[in-house]
Amino acid sequence: MPTADYQASDQIKGLSFAVLGVLILTPDTLLMRMVGADAWTILFWRGLFVTIGYVALLAIRYGRRFPGAILGIGSHGVLVCALFALNTILFVVAVASTTVANTLVIMSAAPLFAAVIGRVALGERPPLRTWFAILLAMAGILVIVGDGLSAGTWIGDLVALAAAVALGAHFVLVRAARPVDMMPAVGLSGLLVAAVAVIAADSLVLSPVQFGWMALLGLLILPVSFGLLTAAPIYLSAAEVGLVVLLETVLGPLWVWLVIGERPSDFALLGGAIVIAALVMNFALKRRRLAPNPLSEMSP
Repeated sequence: MPTADYQASDQIKGLSFAVLGVLILTPDTLLMRMVGADAWTILFWRGLFVTIGYVALLAIRYGRRFPGAILGIGSHGVLVCALFALNTILFVVAVASTTVANTLVIMSAAPLFAAVIGRVALGERPPLRTWFAILLAMAGILVIVGDGLSAGTWIGDLVALAAAVALGAHFVLVRAARPVDMMPAVGLSGLLVAAVAVIAADSLVLSPVQFGWMALLGLLILPVSFGLLTAAPIYLSAAEVGLVVLLETVLGPLWVWLVIGERPSDFALLGGAIVIAALVMNFALKRRRLAPNPLSEMSP
């Protein structure tokens, strides 16, 4: 099989992992709203359940090789663990400090930071279409941030932006570490999150219903979704994985709006529309580039 076919196959695989991971992730903010506890209580249970969920997934995947997979993450894994823990903490604090729509749209800056960090650290040069899509997405973010300044949610908006930096760096580190599996590092980050949260939380008590929602989120949704998103940068550039994550920008607030009535502002809806347009444009152009050339298939 020609090298170009291998590249196309890998990119389609990475794109499939990323899209499926994001679709599974979209109820994340809805479930946090339904739990209704303070940010640090949510972080403790989220971190603890995520680690348990990852341990179960990795035990199934690796069997007796499970301890070796954990030890094999190396220094890159330690950084991935720390960055993902930081991203988790900042994300949950942002959701508690501003609207879901603002948080998710601002998190869409992750591809920009992933592209810049990947360019500096890995020497990767995202294609022009990716840069254009990132700039268009940033225009959508500016619409949201401007609205946040007038609504008094700018502190939460800045926390969300910091979370986007951490997430972009996370994607780059996972790509730099390939082919080493960084899923164990992401799983261990839950323990770090729980350790920080147990110090800061006033109470860790949840009602049975709250506990059930957190268990669903931490044991199933987060391990599966982030497991897929952690595998995606092995096959796809960090900037493009970040662009796929923008799907949550639109779908996450819609879940919250439909189920509990937290309607995004008109500016959030406008910003989200701009972001999704950037995403669709980027991958429509990418699909055209990856499409087989009939003339090349006819050549000997």
